[in-house]
Amino acid sequence: MEPQAESIADMSIKEIYASMEVQMPDEVKYCSYTGSYEEVIHKAMKDKNLPVVRSLIEYRDDMIERDKKVKELFNA
Repeated sequence: MEPQAESIADMSIKEIYASMEVQMPDEVKYCSYTGSYEEVIHKAMKDKNLPVVRSLIEYRDDMIERDKKVKELFNA
């Protein structure tokens, strides 16, 4: 039997903050492109800067997951 994921109600405050923390990769932090995420991703793709594209997409997806967790926290 697989262990079940903890709900936010079962977690301590420290665990909640740790689960919502998203580390920003250096490729995103020091990105030379400007604009919205979509614009930056497209510019990096046009320049074939694949490490930056990958980091931007992963960071964007992680932030979307974080937003879902925050909404769950406030609706709990």
